[in-house]
Amino acid sequence: MTPTPQLPPRGPDDALDQILRQELRWEVPAHLSAQLLALVPGAPLVIEPVRPKSWYSMLVFVLTAIILGLSLAIAWEFYRMIGMDLGLSAVLAQLQAAPAIGLQRLYDALPASRQFISVLASVRDQLHWLLLAVVLWLALDGWQPRRATQRT
Repeated sequence: MTPTPQLPPRGPDDALDQILRQELRWEVPAHLSAQLLALVPGAPLVIEPVRPKSWYSMLVFVLTAIILGLSLAIAWEFYRMIGMDLGLSAVLAQLQAAPAIGLQRLYDALPASRQFISVLASVRDQLHWLLLAVVLWLALDGWQPRRATQRT
């Protein structure tokens, strides 16, 4: 296997070259392209896309949210009625009580497991705080307050 070749160190000229390449990239406005193409006979016709007004977009967004909410409410009521007919509430109550019953049976079979479970619960609580600290740190790590620039 051949090692990857080492790139030469980047100098200040390379940084200037990158900045110039970024600044020299120019997007042509659509209306200017249409005007230039109109000057050429036989050129394809360019149609600019029409954006809807902001109030129209907001109206469609609100109506969509209302329809989605109503659909979810109707589906919830439908499944609740089916669940009552099938006795799903009793099944859910048994599922909610199952962890407590399992722990009680574990405590009865192995009395020393009570201390082990309490240690695991305290470690879990500490890990929750650690996770919260990491998330806050990642969220605020690159945060810089906006400073109002004052021009005189």
